[in-house]
Amino acid sequence: MAEKQGRGSATAQKANAKAAKDGKTNPRTSSAAQAELGRKGGKAAAKK
Repeated sequence: MAEKQGRGSATAQKANAKAAKDGKTNPRTSSAAQAELGRKGGKAAAKK
């Protein structure tokens, strides 16, 4: 199961965890988090 962190929707929590792993406090500045949020091509992979 994917790591989650913070508050908000499940997707937002996953993005927060990925940003934290990148060493960033703001998910908007993390490319991994942006992909999770569907901003940079991660949207299709997010659906299971």
